[in-house]
Amino acid sequence: MLTHRHDTIIGDIPKDWQPKPLKSLLEKQFSGDWGADEGEQAVSVLRSTNFTDSGALDFSDVATRYFSPEKAATFGLKKGDLLVERSGGGPEQPVGRIGFITEDLPDGTVSNFVQVLRPNPEKVDPDFLGWVLYELQRTGIIERVQQQSTQMRNLNWRDYQRLLLPWPDIDEQRRIAAALKLADDAIAKAKAELEATRELKRSLMQTLFVFGMPGRHSDFLATKIGPVPKDWNIKKLGEIIVSCQYGLSESMAESGRFPILRMNNIDNGIVNANDVKYIDLDDATFELFRLRAGDILFNRTNSMEYVGRVGVVNDDMDAVFASYLVRLVADTSQIDPWFLNFCMNSTQVRNRYRRYATPAVQQANINPRSVSFA
Repeated sequence: MLTHRHDTIIGDIPKDWQPKPLKSLLEKQFSGDWGADEGEQAVSVLRSTNFTDSGALDFSDVATRYFSPEKAATFGLKKGDLLVERSGGGPEQPVGRIGFITEDLPDGTVSNFVQVLRPNPEKVDPDFLGWVLYELQRTGIIERVQQQSTQMRNLNWRDYQRLLLPWPDIDEQRRIAAALKLADDAIAKAKAELEATRELKRSLMQTLFVFGMPGRHSDFLATKIGPVPKDWNIKKLGEIIVSCQYGLSESMAESGRFPILRMNNIDNGIVNANDVKYIDLDDATFELFRLRAGDILFNRTNSMEYVGRVGVVNDDMDAVFASYLVRLVADTSQIDPWFLNFCMNSTQVRNRYRRYATPAVQQANINPRSVSFA
């Protein structure tokens, strides 16, 4: 039986709050149904792929499944319902993500890997309860009530329902939920502004790297990536880099002497040190592979969506890089590394070198030699 070291599964709570088991705060709960590939009535079915890490549901790819009219008549999701990812997750992601239903979906339902919780509004604010359950998954506390099967994680639903949760009075619940919604709205606005800025940057890159600064050039020369100003120098990549070095293939771990960067450490053209693994190396090997400002990392092996991802190292890093990454060092007498990085991230150039990607089992590969002399 699951035990609590504190007042609730999350921790100790104020003296005027109470701990309440999840099950006691629900008006109703039910599991989903995946339906059939064909049938009489089409129904929209939410599944694990519609969950996000933020609690918002992604409706861009909702499955259509088929049921009898009698079965379909029993479906429907209400504003305030909470969806719980009961089975799923992954090697580094616990199961138990939460999805908020923000408006009535009278004809919708969920798959058999998802559980619907309908909070009792007389006992608990639905948004407050949703954020409490969200915190269980976000912090990894949820791992105490999950079981691992082959390639999948499953919630122990009996223990999950018995979890003691913080339960202030309803007015305080609403105030807490409102404060979290304000923060969530601010995050959503910032993300939208960031994406708009990135789109502007992509648009500028598509123009500046082939036409130059507006109004400065009138004569253009046709090249494989499109017209470029006639007075620009045109060179192959291999002519403006001084070295092309493959990364390390040693085993990685959660701890070790040095951080080792992977594909996920290249984001929007920049190399970062977020969520790193570690590797044990002698000092001489570390110095040979240590990343320095201006280095460009090229992702040579991945899915077709991510192969060829490129990022620049902004500052010297006490880190090395994995074998499926390649370090390109620019000849700074000819080209600025940051300019080269932006150029390689432009749509025209990236589409050009991605032509060299060859498919393999579940991934694609780009031979750096082909790119260097393309």
